[in-house]
Amino acid sequence: MTTTITKLTEVRYYLYAIIMKPYADKAKEYSSSKIVKEVANHLANLRSQGKAVLVDRNERKQGFSPRELFLSSAVLLPAERRIRCTMALIRKGKNPMFMKKGTFALEELKQMGDIVEITHFFIDYKTDQNVVCVERNPHGPNIADIEYYFKKIARDELQLAKFTELNVFMDNSIENTLGAMKNVLSFNIKLKSANLELIDKQLEKNYFKGFNLITNLYKPEFLRIEAFFKKQGKKVNLPTENKIATGMFAKALEVFKANPEETDYYDNFVVVYEDGKGVEETFNLLKDKKFFERKIEEGKDLKQGESYDLIKDDLTLFVNSL
Repeated sequence: MTTTITKLTEVRYYLYAIIMKPYADKAKEYSSSKIVKEVANHLANLRSQGKAVLVDRNERKQGFSPRELFLSSAVLLPAERRIRCTMALIRKGKNPMFMKKGTFALEELKQMGDIVEITHFFIDYKTDQNVVCVERNPHGPNIADIEYYFKKIARDELQLAKFTELNVFMDNSIENTLGAMKNVLSFNIKLKSANLELIDKQLEKNYFKGFNLITNLYKPEFLRIEAFFKKQGKKVNLPTENKIATGMFAKALEVFKANPEETDYYDNFVVVYEDGKGVEETFNLLKDKKFFERKIEEGKDLKQGESYDLIKDDLTLFVNSL
């Protein structure tokens, strides 16, 4: 008897809060959670008519390629005060080919229409924090896309909210790390080359400008930089503090604190540093962010409902703990 071993892969769900700030004349009638519900209702009604709102997040950015998004599905769950959503990002650039089954004949996918990448996410609107649980897809829409899209609809389509506030839930707060960090000993940073145009411009210009040269020359899918500034077990004296790397890390933390969507652009961001007493500590951006992790069959494309069922109970526990 042959035993088939199912290969598993990990899928992560990260947790954020999107707070809607209503216009002054709407503040008494519309809370943050009510605005989110109104936006979802509006988009769900459009989808029921076979319509959607296409938003280009880069529409006002000169020199940037379009980043066109639309909400492909919004399912309201009134009893749970939740919304199940799927957002699509229209893929730009060279189109892939597909091979017909049983042949080696190739056809262009563009003949069928645009290629999209999707991200499932779930909103709990029991409180005005509007907790958002996002299934991570490095190729699809991210939390910055989701926030921008909902803000755009709430402001321009419904005239309910003038701006939004995005927060990221973390185990190790950025404020604590900023206060404790004195000297960087090593770092390991990885991101998609396509995300270079999305990260903070000052951070890119001052510390990551070499990435652009590598990207333009070699066209890699991902970029990684790893650096060590002391030997194992060697004490670092204050006169030899690594001011450039420490400055980079401090700037990155300030960026993450001011713009939590920036945390979603990195596939790895690990920094080992010393505090004021010479004790080594580690900041791991992806692991310090609150997340749920599940194992699914490798190659399986989760449907929206399947994805939600994986995390709904843990999401309830998390929201109740706030």
